Amino acid sequence: MRLRKNMKRAAAAALALSVALSAAAPAALAKEYYIDDGNITVTVTEDGDTYVRVGNAQEEKDDTAVVIKGGKSSDKQTENNSDGPADEDTADEAEKQKPVVDAEPGEPAEKTGTELVVWPENVNSGEAQKKDDPEPAEEEQKTPDTQKPEGKTDAATLEASTEQKPVEKAAEDDDDDKDDKDDKDDKDVMTYEANIAGTVTKAVNKAVNNIIKIINNCTQKDTTVTIKDVNIDVSEKGQSAMFVQGKGDTTLKFEGNNTLKSGQSCAGLEKDDEHSTGKLTITAEDASASLKAYGGIRGAGIGGGEGQSTSNLEIANGKIHAVGGLLGAGIGGGGFGGNGEVSISGGGFGGNGEVSISGGEVTAQGGNFAAGIGGGAQGSGKVTIKNGKVTAKTNGAAAAIGGGIGGSGDVTILDGTVTATKNYDSYPVTGIGGGPDSTKKSTVRILGGVVDAVGNKYGSGIGGGKGGVEVEIGGGAQVTAKGGKGGAYDGDTYGAGAAIGTNGEKGGKAGKEQDVNAIGEGTVTRINSQLPAEHKHEWTLVSSTPAAVGQLGEKVYECSCGSTRTVYKFALPAPVEEEQNGRVVLTVEGAAYEMHQESARYIVTADSDTATLFGCLGNLAELKAQGVDTLVFRTKSRETALDIDTMLPLGAEDTLFTLTHSGSSATLTVGGADHSELIH
Repeated sequence: MRLRKNMKRAAAAALALSVALSAAAPAALAKEYYIDDGNITVTVTEDGDTYVRVGNAQEEKDDTAVVIKGGKSSDKQTENNSDGPADEDTADEAEKQKPVVDAEPGEPAEKTGTELVVWPENVNSGEAQKKDDPEPAEEEQKTPDTQKPEGKTDAATLEASTEQKPVEKAAEDDDDDKDDKDDKDDKDVMTYEANIAGTVTKAVNKAVNNIIKIINNCTQKDTTVTIKDVNIDVSEKGQSAMFVQGKGDTTLKFEGNNTLKSGQSCAGLEKDDEHSTGKLTITAEDASASLKAYGGIRGAGIGGGEGQSTSNLEIANGKIHAVGGLLGAGIGGGGFGGNGEVSISGGGFGGNGEVSISGGEVTAQGGNFAAGIGGGAQGSGKVTIKNGKVTAKTNGAAAAIGGGIGGSGDVTILDGTVTATKNYDSYPVTGIGGGPDSTKKSTVRILGGVVDAVGNKYGSGIGGGKGGVEVEIGGGAQVTAKGGKGGAYDGDTYGAGAAIGTNGEKGGKAGKEQDVNAIGEGTVTRINSQLPAEHKHEWTLVSSTPAAVGQLGEKVYECSCGSTRTVYKFALPAPVEEEQNGRVVLTVEGAAYEMHQESARYIVTADSDTATLFGCLGNLAELKAQGVDTLVFRTKSRETALDIDTMLPLGAEDTLFTLTHSGSSATLTVGGADHSELIH
């Protein structure tokens, strides 16, 4: 009897412990897959079920977030070592994969508490990485004089030259023989990359020739796939290192340092409209994480492969370095006719690109005849940059941001720091807009941010090639534009390109500067194309155009070097003394008005259907200090409310805002930019 009671008590205790452990157990962790184990295919069904296949293994269902890492799984490593006991070399290799402390060759590392390592006399820190994961050299892609792009933009002409080699191949030619031998000796070796930011280095996985494919057909939810320290090189296999397909929306997160190198006709990270109608968002939670994507010949770095357009592509965060192959854009459409829509992207030959960039640090380089961001050769580019630090370059005969050779550009920049320029000096380049030889009209809207656009040869800084361009400026944008110097090209002499306007012409006639359409505040600086980049300007006011209150005034400055600067600014109402009791007085134009405060609301009432309320953000800050949360504007047919906390981050204290009522409609501008979405 006593034994039975003890058994019952033991069983009850075990059950209680099991329940307690279950309650305390964390949620299921994401399952990790390793690219060294084989090709990885992630398939998401229309119902949202996720299946993952690695190599030749059977497909398995995965209900967790998918994480793909560089290196091999522990199971695979165990299998590799199962033939016998681990020897000293194996143990040493495991030790090598721990974080190490960098030191000078032949000298002991400083003792930091992590690990103490003495580097061999003949090995430099980071040297192995330079061998195993070479950066494509910025070697100029030359075209014989008989293959100049002007008037000869068909596919046969653009590919005729035997000197035009794949970007990724040309970059590695010098080390191929040595690398082939070393690769045989170093198979499955993990190397170390020098950490510039500190003394601790981190492991860098050796490149493998396995690929990643994501097929997402679920339109009910977004699917997230994370890659971490993945290093893929299939540049000799004619494959895409990573291919996203399907009609569902996919978020690709990257952690650590990732490299994708693809083969001929393929994008480094491929997403084209034929195979993918869903949206692809590329992002990183850690802004220092990096993704490098290299397209093959006629392929974009990120976007479409040969002849493929791309759209619904957005880059949100992280460090992105995208390089298109010959005829391919850095980010956007693929070669030979591909178009695209991207937050930041490029196309291969003929590919159009539609790109959107909302953040991060992005560097994009297009191949010959292709945009850095936008269209591939013979492709147009539709690009929206919402924020971020963006640098775009083209090898030539295209726009750095916009259209490839023969392609137009539709570019909108809302904020951020943007640089658009040439990569080499051989061909004409438009900084932002259409390719230098485009015959279609281009549109460029710069409604915020700091923008630097530089042309080359006879190309303009901002322009549309032969098709012309419409340029809008506002939102406090700071724009600097500089055309190419002109000079000898293709057997003729060309004039300099305009800073903003047309190309230089044969015979040495310079391009024509054209006016911009200022729809808000901003500064436009046009630099003399013959000046060196380091030239210092001394500006002198030469004209001032007054404007009515609430309208844009214009001031023009000149430098003795021939450069000009135009400042567009709204005319402010005359200063109004504050009323007694410390109340802030705003100004209304078009009607008699009165103001008063009711609790946390400051109410301005105008005796008319049409009136405009003027003020500066500094006025709102003063109201906030008095306990006001909401500014209310009343006219006979409309009442609107503005949340002060939402308004204050939109500019400095002297930033002007205007709230206009016209009958039952209302519009709001802040610093010249439309913010009517903030009206309640």
